[in-house]
Amino acid sequence: MTQKRLMDLSKNLENITEIKLTYSDFRESVGYNYKEIKPFYVIENIYVNIISKKFNRHFVIKRGFKSDGCTIPRAFRRFLGCNHKGEYLPASIIHDFLLANKEIIGNSRILSSRIFKQVLLQEGVNPVIAQIMFLSVEFWQKNIKGWI
Repeated sequence: MTQKRLMDLSKNLENITEIKLTYSDFRESVGYNYKEIKPFYVIENIYVNIISKKFNRHFVIKRGFKSDGCTIPRAFRRFLGCNHKGEYLPASIIHDFLLANKEIIGNSRILSSRIFKQVLLQEGVNPVIAQIMFLSVEFWQKNIKGWI
């Protein structure tokens, strides 16, 4: 895909607001090794479907993929909870996979953040907490990582 086409696709995807995701059960698909920098690893393939009116993607997070889980600074853990909280895990692993494979979402930073938030909501995270986490991810990706 050419750079211009990728930029056009990314711009179109930023307008997507209604997203529905389906994915495999994470409870039996993810392992944990506290000795690793990225302690979560996929034991069984995880199948993910992103569905919206303008955009549908189906992909597999393959066995062996590693993630650090949610990156929550210590100062915020008292309010947001443990960064390895069960309901955060699907969102963080899907998000980390999308960051490692940006072509799945047309290199759209905002879409990756919206997907992260949607999975948090689907996992039962309080909407206020999900919004705070969404804004934090957006800030980090845009201002610290420089993903425009």
